Amino acid sequence: MKWRLLCVLSVWSLLLCCKKQATKPIESTLMFNNVVILGNSITYSPQNPAIGWDGNWGMAATVPDSDYVHILTSRFLSKNPRVNVTAKNISWFEMDAKHYDFDLELKNLRDTKPELVIMRIGENVPPDVDLDMFEMRYVALLNYFRINNPKVVILAGTSVWGSAADSLMINHKPAVSLKKILADSSNFSYGLYSHPGIQAHPGNKGMHNVADVLWTKIMMLRLADSHDYK
Repeated sequence: MKWRLLCVLSVWSLLLCCKKQATKPIESTLMFNNVVILGNSITYSPQNPAIGWDGNWGMAATVPDSDYVHILTSRFLSKNPRVNVTAKNISWFEMDAKHYDFDLELKNLRDTKPELVIMRIGENVPPDVDLDMFEMRYVALLNYFRINNPKVVILAGTSVWGSAADSLMINHKPAVSLKKILADSSNFSYGLYSHPGIQAHPGNKGMHNVADVLWTKIMMLRLADSHDYK
């Protein structure tokens, strides 16, 4: 009887252990050597003294290391010291997706065959955009990076302001919503700059929160996330 009780307790302990392990997030098994981040002024904004922006990094972090691109780069480097991370502002795609020239703007980046592309756009999509047209061009953009690189993982992050395109971008997985950033005004730069456009951009806190949301998703990616976009 005692032996049976010990067996039951051992089996029960094993089941509990397995349950705990099953619910624990498993860090990504993917190793990235080449990462491309596509975004807008939140990703990279050159100096513009006319509006009071003196930075040369993601608006509106106060220093380069506090924008989300630099934060993510630091984290990628901690996993792989040889990783190459490249960021590009593609706000013209947001504003005029129909006429955006993929080859002219993105061929050089595409041909480096990145393992991971982070698509962090949406804020500049016009509210009256033809969503069918935008989605068609958005999918074309995703597929453009799959040319001769079928295993690339493309992670989409929605806008931080709320965008007409958010609902369609989130459907092309892997994707993650950043709408919680908008819920807290302290994520933005109100009162730190005189120009209202700069004020509406994420400050240091908001940038860290954007990076945290994206990084959490990146660490959950699997090879299964590399697939053809339809």
